[in-house]
Amino acid sequence: MNLAPSFPRKAPLGDRGAPGKTLRHKLGCRSRAAPAKAADAVTDAPKVSFVSLGCPKNVVDGEVLLGDLARNGFTVTEDSLEADCIVVNTCAFVEDAKAESLEAIMEAAESKKNSRVQKVVVTGCLAQRYSTELAESLPEADYIVGFQNYGGLPATLRNALQPATRRGGDAQARVQVGESTVAFRPEADRYRLTPRHSAYLRVAEGCNHACTFCSIPSFR
Repeated sequence: MNLAPSFPRKAPLGDRGAPGKTLRHKLGCRSRAAPAKAADAVTDAPKVSFVSLGCPKNVVDGEVLLGDLARNGFTVTEDSLEADCIVVNTCAFVEDAKAESLEAIMEAAESKKNSRVQKVVVTGCLAQRYSTELAESLPEADYIVGFQNYGGLPATLRNALQPATRRGGDAQARVQVGESTVAFRPEADRYRLTPRHSAYLRVAEGCNHACTFCSIPSFR
């Protein structure tokens, strides 16, 4: 199987329902974070919207990442057009998954033209495996962040969303990927994307078998 990446320049998505109102998480489907809890709703807090693609492990990664953002003063919103930043947590397992991820990135980037959205962040397996290609082919992606740097995303975004006169110092690097094999992060305090009655419990991460038909060990 040829797993070489291809990054076609896709047109923005057409009308697929109300913006930011896609389905909650189902295996293999896109989901957005649940509406922010009342305790999280701070009027002047920066808002982040989340698009989760791929497997349950990716969902857990996203929940941990959103937990980091919520603890650092961000409000999680279901309505992407009300967000200051959209995080697209991508999948790169097969060609269809890559195409869906690219489509979601372009849809998020299009939101910057007609809403308060300022930044689009690409995370997940596509960012980890194809960071160089993404950086060259998709200038619409403001940050490309790999597994090792998830913990630093709140600081990166808070600095990026400040007015230029208040930032001070050099801008954060656009590509922040690092190693693909990283230690588990604590997962108890996370922002859940699943319904209230269920949650994923991760018991394994990635794979270390070098099967010729599978690309996962090269980036996970």
